[in-house]
Amino acid sequence: MEKEKFENLFEIAKIRFNEKKFSDAKNFLLEYINSNPTLEAINLLGIVYINLNENDEAILLFKNLISKNFIDENIYNNLGIALKKNKNYSSAIDHFNLSIKVNEKSISSYFNLGNTYAEIGQNRNSEKNFKICLKFNKNYLPAIINLSALYINTRLLDKAMKVLKNCLKDNPNNLEILENIAKIYLIRKQFSKAEFFIKKIVSIFPTANNKLIPVALGFLYQGNSGKYLSITKTYSKKLTNKSSIFKLNYNHKNRNLKIGFVTPDLRSHPIGFFLKDMLPVLSKKIEINIFNTGVHQDQISEYSKKYVKWIDCENQNFEQLSELIYEKKLDTLIDTSGITRTNNLNVFRLKPVKKQISWAGWLATTKMKEIDYIIGDNFATPKKDDKNFTEKVYRMENIWCTYSRSLLENKVIRKRAIHSKEITFGCFQRPEKINQNVIRTWSHILLRKKNSIIIFINKSFDSYEKKRIINSFKKYNVNLSKIFFKIPLNRLEYISFFNLIDINLDTFPYNGGTTSFESTFMNVPTLTLKNNSCMFRCGESINQNLNMKDWIAKNEDEYIQKALLFCNKKFISDIKNKLNEMNSNSLLFDSKQFSFEFVKMLEKIN
Repeated sequence: MEKEKFENLFEIAKIRFNEKKFSDAKNFLLEYINSNPTLEAINLLGIVYINLNENDEAILLFKNLISKNFIDENIYNNLGIALKKNKNYSSAIDHFNLSIKVNEKSISSYFNLGNTYAEIGQNRNSEKNFKICLKFNKNYLPAIINLSALYINTRLLDKAMKVLKNCLKDNPNNLEILENIAKIYLIRKQFSKAEFFIKKIVSIFPTANNKLIPVALGFLYQGNSGKYLSITKTYSKKLTNKSSIFKLNYNHKNRNLKIGFVTPDLRSHPIGFFLKDMLPVLSKKIEINIFNTGVHQDQISEYSKKYVKWIDCENQNFEQLSELIYEKKLDTLIDTSGITRTNNLNVFRLKPVKKQISWAGWLATTKMKEIDYIIGDNFATPKKDDKNFTEKVYRMENIWCTYSRSLLENKVIRKRAIHSKEITFGCFQRPEKINQNVIRTWSHILLRKKNSIIIFINKSFDSYEKKRIINSFKKYNVNLSKIFFKIPLNRLEYISFFNLIDINLDTFPYNGGTTSFESTFMNVPTLTLKNNSCMFRCGESINQNLNMKDWIAKNEDEYIQKALLFCNKKFISDIKNKLNEMNSNSLLFDSKQFSFEFVKMLEKIN
C-alpha cells in the first residue's frame, strides 16, 4: 500500500510537470524522493528546478549525482543547461561536451551547444552545432528554427530563407517558421510578402495579433496609406472580442478635471521629452494619473512622480488595468502609444473612461471608434485630413505638441564644430523611414551639389542597414565618399552631433517629430516635404510655427531645388542666427503656454 502511495506521488509529479505546473511537481517530487530517491525522480527534480529558474539548486543536485558516479548524457546535458542559465558559459560548454563524449549522437547536447555559442556571439561554432543536429536528424525542428534565427540575426538572409523554406512544406502551420520567414521579408522591406505570412499566423493564432504592427509600420514608412489603414482596421478589430461593461455616468462638476495617461514611455523617450516640462504646470490645474505599463524608469520618471499619481501596472492584464482605471473615475484617458508594439489599446477598447484621446506618441489613426479624439493642429492635420481618421481631430491653436526645453538647455553647446567648405546635410531618423523615394531625392541633391556630404546619425544603423543605404546611393551613381554614418554612444553625443550639420533633411512621407524639435533647438534648419500621407505632417507644422514656410517643399522636385538653393554658407549662417533668436521664446519649447491650451482643450471636450 505504501509503495503504491509513493508511485502515485511520482505519477502525479510527472502529470504536473507535463502541465507546466512546476511548483506542484517540485512538491510531489520532494515528498517522493524523501523515501524513494530514484535516479529518474532526482533527474526530473533537477529539470523542474531549471524551469523554476532555481538554477543553483539544479546545479548542486546534478553535481551531486555526478560525484556519486551517475554518468549519464542527460545529467551532463541538464547540468550544462543550468550553468548556461546562470551565464557560466565556459562550464556549460564543458558539460555539453561531456554529454557528447558519453553519446556522440546526443542531438540535445549539440543543440544546447549551438544555443550557448549563439548567446556568447560565437556564431560559427553555433552554426556548426546546429548543422550537426540536422546531420543526425534533418527534420529536427528546434535546430532548423534556431539556425534560421542565427542567420537572420547575422543578416545571412538567403541562408535563413533556404533553411526555412526547406521545412515549410512539412510544417506549414508552425508559428516560429512562419514568423522567421515574415521577419526576413520585413528586414528586406518586402512588406506585401511579410503581410501574407503574418496574416496566416494571425488566422492560425489569433493571440498573435500584435505581429501585424511591424507590417502596418512598414507600409507607413513607404507611404502606402491604403495598406496601413487596411491592416490597422484588421488589427483593431482583433484586439479583443470583449466589450465595455463600465457605467460612465459621473461628471466633473465642482471639482478639478481628473485625467490619466496610459504609457510605457514616461522616461528618456519622446513621450518623456514632451511631458516633462508640462507636468508641473498641468498639475496645478488638473489631477494627473500615470498608469505606467513599462519596465524602464529613469530620471524623467522620477521627476514626473513629484507631480502625478504614479501607478505601476506592468504586471496587470488589460482587463485588470481597465478595472483599475475605471475605479479612479477619470474624465479623460490619454493613449500615447497608438499602433506600436508596446501599446495598451485593449484597455481603450473596453472604454473605462468617458472621453479617450490619442496624443503625441502616435500620429496616425488607430481605427478605433472607442478613441474619441486625436490631437493635431491646423498644419499637421488640416481639415482635409479628417478623412484619414476614425477619431475626431481636435486642432490645437498653434502646434500639436511641445518639447521640454529643460532637457536641452545647458546640456549641450550649440556651435559650428567643423569649419569646412563642404555643405553637410544630416539625417537623424531611424533607418526604417529612409525609403527609396527619399534616397533617390537625396541622391539628386548630392550629385548636383559637388562639395556636399550627408551624415546619418542614429544608433539604429546596423551593418545591414548601412549596406542597404550605401547600395541604394550607388544605384544612383552617388560617390560613396559623400556618405557617412555616426553611431552616438549616448544621448548627449547624439544631440551634440547637430553641430556638424548645415541642413537637416527630413524624411517623407513619414516625417521626423522629435528630431525636428531637437534640430530646431540646435539652430539647424530642417527641410521638409508637404505630403498627403495619413501620418501627421510634423515637419510642416514645426516649420510653419517657426515662420519658415520657405523650408517646406510642395513636391520632390521642389525639395531638391530648395536644398540646392539653400546650399550657401552665408545664408545658412544667417538662418542659424535667426533660429537662435527665435528659440528663446518659440512656441515649440513653450511648455507652459501649451499646457494652458491643453487644459483648455480638456475642458472643452469634457
